[in-house]
Amino acid sequence: MIHHASVPADDPKAAAETLAKIMGGEAMPFPVITGGWIAWSGDGVTELEVIPRKQGYTRNPVAGKAPTMVNVTTGHTPSGWHVAISTDVAASEIVAIARAAGWPAEICDRAGYFSLVEVWVDDATCIEVLDPEMLARYRKTFTAATWKAMLSEAPVTREGVDAIEQLRTRMRHDGAA
Repeated sequence: MIHHASVPADDPKAAAETLAKIMGGEAMPFPVITGGWIAWSGDGVTELEVIPRKQGYTRNPVAGKAPTMVNVTTGHTPSGWHVAISTDVAASEIVAIARAAGWPAEICDRAGYFSLVEVWVDDATCIEVLDPEMLARYRKTFTAATWKAMLSEAPVTREGVDAIEQLRTRMRHDGAA
């Protein structure tokens, strides 16, 4: 279970305000990190800590002490990191909110298993957002048990884009989605 995640942004306050709208919640300062803000979900359970892009955590060499912040000089470096969150806000509204902030946002299919909205904070950090309908399908089709069963029935023999197409073909063959 994810309780919170840190998201780098060029303007943490504006990013937190936008993410809070997407999550149906509110944004608040996060004074623990200079310039940091928090976007809370409408139910007050999920939080995204939005930190200045030019700051990053580094491991504290003192055992038991919190990580420390250091300056980052790499700019918008591609990353495999992302997080999926859910909200009561409809997919079309999520796209509109993100685009109003100047962020790329699209409704995307994930190999026929489920759909989500890809939101790219500052065109650099991916946050996958599921509205209620998307979340219901995600919970039905993407679990550890269904993934394990799919792999045991016919292991994925390809990688990358080819693997996605193999999964889509399997979904069509199985009559799902």
